Amino acid sequence: MAHRLIVQVLFTGAKVFGTAFTTAYRQAATQTAKQSATQANRARDTGITLDESAKILDVDLKNTTLEQVEERYQKMFDINSKEKADSFYLQSKIYWAAERLKSEFKAQEAERAAGEGGEGKDAASSEAPPKQ
Repeated sequence: MAHRLIVQVLFTGAKVFGTAFTTAYRQAATQTAKQSATQANRARDTGITLDESAKILDVDLKNTTLEQVEERYQKMFDINSKEKADSFYLQSKIYWAAERLKSEFKAQEAERAAGEGGEGKDAASSEAPPKQ
């Protein structure tokens, strides 16, 4: 009789954990799909990935600010200007890389503001929020 009770408890526990695991997996998969779609839309808008943008402008994604991106953009855009290097192709790549990074900063700032529930607008700055 005791073995029946033990088996029943084990099966019930396994069922509960199985259901919880399945639900958690579905939620994680949905969240990942949403994030991937958002990143794909941003990359599609500019035609360049975030990593590629950082490499073109030679900035570190984790420790950079919007001002640093602007400085690198101006410096590299001027170096490849018509008077110096006459490279419209490189200027175009630099421009789109800067636009991609700027859009990422704006999106992160909007997410952070939405996460705070609109509290403390003076907390908004041009610095990138820390990556999670």
